[in-house]
Amino acid sequence: MYTPKSFSVTDQELLFDWIEHWSFGKLATCQRGRLEVNSYPFLLDREKGELLGHMARDNGHWQSTIMADDLVVCFDGPHGYVSPRWYSQPNGVPTWNFVTVQVSGKAELIKTEAESLWVLERLSENNEERYGEGWTLAELEPSVLAVMMKALVFFRIKIHKLEGKAKLSQNRSKMDRVGVVQKLSAKPDTQQQELAALMRKEIKRS
Repeated sequence: MYTPKSFSVTDQELLFDWIEHWSFGKLATCQRGRLEVNSYPFLLDREKGELLGHMARDNGHWQSTIMADDLVVCFDGPHGYVSPRWYSQPNGVPTWNFVTVQVSGKAELIKTEAESLWVLERLSENNEERYGEGWTLAELEPSVLAVMMKALVFFRIKIHKLEGKAKLSQNRSKMDRVGVVQKLSAKPDTQQQELAALMRKEIKRS
């Protein structure tokens, strides 16, 4: 990932926070020159440095994931267009602010039913807590759950490399950055407002 020094994020705990916050990632694999990209929900195990996930058994991507020569998982945060008119100084150019995390590693299958069920439970709990209304796997009939488990393949990705990039107008003056924050904050899109909040935190740190 191309990352100018001013946009580089190396704080592992912060990058882990972002992965957990934007946990729906894009898994890109390359096997024998064939590139494949799909999106999946991921669970992060901070202590072991692993990403855990699952996909449909009918989805052949699980085989190329396990056998991949290279793989990357991308987690994208909020992003948004920045107009030159938002700057205090003239001669600015349009750009795009964004936050992203890339994970490189090696995948292997999760072979035990107990661990597979644990991954599914944790994924459900985490996302229900944030987006849902408290649904749990216990609400499924055992026979339905058994069929579902057989239709899924569970895997882990051991993290070998972690890269973060936060392009938040750090290359502009503080006055320009404040102007961008004000414009983004006024947008009705919550993604733009989340981007503005990240910019505020970055301004305070600088």
